[in-house]
Amino acid sequence: MILHADGNSFYASCEQIYRPDLRNKPVVVLSNNDGIIIALNKEAKNLGLVRGDVYFKVEEKCRQANIAVFSSNYTLYADISRRIKSIYMEYAPEVEEYSIDECFLFFKDCNWSVSEYRELGFELKNRIKKEIGIPICVGAGPSKTLAKLYNKKAKLHNGVYIYDVREVDELLASTDCQTIWGIGAARAAKLRENKIENALQLKHMPLNLAKKLMTVQGVATVQELNGIACVDLLKREKHDILTSSRQFGKRVYDLETLEKAVVQYSQLAVEKLRIQNSETGAVSIYLSTCNYYENDPTQQYSNGIYIELDRQTSYTPDIVRASIKGLHQIFRPGYGYKTVMISLYKLLPACLQGYLWTDPMEDIKKVSFMKTVDFLTEKYGRDILSLAKGVSSAEWQMSRKFLSPCWTTRISDAPKIR
Repeated sequence: MILHADGNSFYASCEQIYRPDLRNKPVVVLSNNDGIIIALNKEAKNLGLVRGDVYFKVEEKCRQANIAVFSSNYTLYADISRRIKSIYMEYAPEVEEYSIDECFLFFKDCNWSVSEYRELGFELKNRIKKEIGIPICVGAGPSKTLAKLYNKKAKLHNGVYIYDVREVDELLASTDCQTIWGIGAARAAKLRENKIENALQLKHMPLNLAKKLMTVQGVATVQELNGIACVDLLKREKHDILTSSRQFGKRVYDLETLEKAVVQYSQLAVEKLRIQNSETGAVSIYLSTCNYYENDPTQQYSNGIYIELDRQTSYTPDIVRASIKGLHQIFRPGYGYKTVMISLYKLLPACLQGYLWTDPMEDIKKVSFMKTVDFLTEKYGRDILSLAKGVSSAEWQMSRKFLSPCWTTRISDAPKIR
């Protein structure tokens, strides 16, 4: 059996953990620069808000309805996610992290009854609520697709819903195809054109027709609905290009402040590079005022530069130096800049390959140093270490007026009991 565990209104729930005054109150979480609503709890949904609402258009409504508004705090969310996963790993022989708030738990060799899996589901649900403070739902099925479907229906069954071969067809008959994992609006429309109206009809669909209408992925979906697990463990694809960019909270006019932004964004891009165990051979930097629609063309400027590195590397200081060099070449004084974008190109698998003009021990020290940096930032948050030039500056940071404390990763933000 495969269990699918999913945090309910995860970002909003994380914000409520250390704010008991917000329990059972409406909460919304905003995107970068506090632009749109990206997460909200059921209390906020009941007031008519939806994901994707532009915040400035609903700001007055949020104020009048006393809705708690937060800027996205990914450091907090990632740490809460890590803590939840550590509990899952105590129970399951194998755990796959599907997203920040979702995990698959594999019990391949456990010949348990429906009631035993239900008991396990409630134990996980109750323990995570008690120890972490996050409500979750648990669904279980013989395949990932069925496990996700049962998770979606779990809210109607006190948060835990377990596959039962005697009841599955009834559930599928009442389920629209678009509800099934991997079936989007376009595929659901194509299925309806071929008289496939619900998930039970999809389950009994001939495989050759499934392949014709939905490619090989559709064949896998049909098999999974029949209880045949054929969606392998999630394999994260390595990117050919890695990018880090943000819009500034306000326009930046001086080179020194732009340098701080470039250092931070370069560090973020290189962090992604090492996560996928790659090295880069080229860096590009793009700078823009982002005001193309203004009437005065003299206030518009954008430019970019592509820089080849001397060798493949994932060593942050070397890549930052190249980025700063590029910034100096494209910077023009007198403009109010709104965006900087750093991109890494020519990505290859990481390997400790000697260089004619470098002592091999220097390379070994660099690799060891970067591993230590990654370990510390993963454990304590990105703000724990930075190149001196990249220390945060309120002058250019994106707008996060409603940012909550990093309760679990910054000692100064730890809750105080009086």
